[in-house]
Amino acid sequence: MLRFFFWSLLVLNALLLALNVGWLGNWSLESHEPERLKMQHHADQLLQISASAAQSRVEPVPEVKAEITACLEIGNFLQNDAPKIEEKLKTLALGDRQSRLNVNESASHMVFIPSQGSKDGADKKVSELRRIGVTDFFVIQEQGPLHWGISLGVFKTEEAAKQHLANLNNKGVRTARIMPRTVTTSKFAYQLRALSADEKAKFDLIKAGFPAQEVRNCQNTAYSKS
Repeated sequence: MLRFFFWSLLVLNALLLALNVGWLGNWSLESHEPERLKMQHHADQLLQISASAAQSRVEPVPEVKAEITACLEIGNFLQNDAPKIEEKLKTLALGDRQSRLNVNESASHMVFIPSQGSKDGADKKVSELRRIGVTDFFVIQEQGPLHWGISLGVFKTEEAAKQHLANLNNKGVRTARIMPRTVTTSKFAYQLRALSADEKAKFDLIKAGFPAQEVRNCQNTAYSKS
């Protein structure tokens, strides 16, 4: 019996020795979970990423801002023309973002047709002007050398007056002249503020109906609100 235990222990020790040396093949845990052990072997290369660092890696979505036109003005309109533009501007429904401004405009050169001698003569000349498509004028009724003459426009510069006279000549107006004359006229401009892109597009369509009027950025001018 003792001999059996002796040989059994001897065989068992031999098997353990062979297993450790590798004579019986590789039976380590690595053969069952190689990937897991490999990750453990390189644990020193793992990085701990904080929550703030992770957030910093996320690229922010760019904010899309609506285009806004801060402030613009259109003008300057004569008293008779003001209702026309005001009716159009109502469609924008700007409320307190719209103001009407009184503008004192000075001009120093007038294009005119000399006195026609009487009201009948002035009326006849007016009919001729309308027949050839000239509609921007008024009959001068104040006493003086120009009484019953016809004003065809007043301009800030002589160059602008000459250009207007040339246009009238092309239409067939032959008796018009230019003379220096300082005239201060009360006109109106309209200030529009904080226009969205859609409102600006609608305004551009309105402006197309008033090609002679200037559109400008809001600025300090000689005007007052009305």
